[in-house]
Amino acid sequence: MQYAAPEPMPTASYASSTVELGDLKRILVRRRFLIFLTAALLTLGALAYGLLTPALYSSVAEILIDPQDLQVVTNDVNPSRVPPDGGITMVESQVSVVQSTGVLLKAIEATKLTEDPEFNGQGGLLSRLLGGVLGSRSAETDKTGKTLDALRRRLAVKRADKVLVLDVIVTAKSADKAAKLAQAVAEAYLADQAAARSKMATDASDSITARLEEQRKRVQQAENAVEAYKSAHNMVMAAGNLVSDQELT
Repeated sequence: MQYAAPEPMPTASYASSTVELGDLKRILVRRRFLIFLTAALLTLGALAYGLLTPALYSSVAEILIDPQDLQVVTNDVNPSRVPPDGGITMVESQVSVVQSTGVLLKAIEATKLTEDPEFNGQGGLLSRLLGGVLGSRSAETDKTGKTLDALRRRLAVKRADKVLVLDVIVTAKSADKAAKLAQAVAEAYLADQAAARSKMATDASDSITARLEEQRKRVQQAENAVEAYKSAHNMVMAAGNLVSDQELT
């Protein structure tokens, strides 16, 4: 009995998954309007953002930090109180002092920043409407806090590498305003440090004066004790000689 050999199965032909350059060119040509439209929309969006977004200006005020502490009394011929790290740690700590609430409030008061709509939170339409609804009393109460928060967001304090200089950077919509605020913050910091040093010097002077007064009283008591001892032992001086010696003579 003979069996017929099975016929070979036809192999399926699959289209090539690669895209030829010609096909890519035809796809780009077919979708050229969509490509041009996307590019035009992106360009218009960038232009609108550039036109509607206000320009911001940054101003820098530099502050030189003296790493030496206040010296009241010293016995050194050439006193030097510079820390072992060259004062870097002290300068880094002054960054927080510049950004402290006390310094910023002085700068706000000096520049009357609470009246500036850019910083007091009253520049937007929604803020004005809420201010009219809630009343002027609450708006005035919260104006200083909003101004302080806005100034902190616009303020950056950095230390330049390998130098004892602080860069106080303030950003605003006006170049003059940015320079004025940076200068005000720097002056407020310097005034705060001058007041702190003046208080330290006053306290040190009062302490030295109190110690000198105590020493003067102790010297007075010692002199009184000496005079009492001389009087008790007939050691009273007269004309440069003891009275007892004069009597004996």
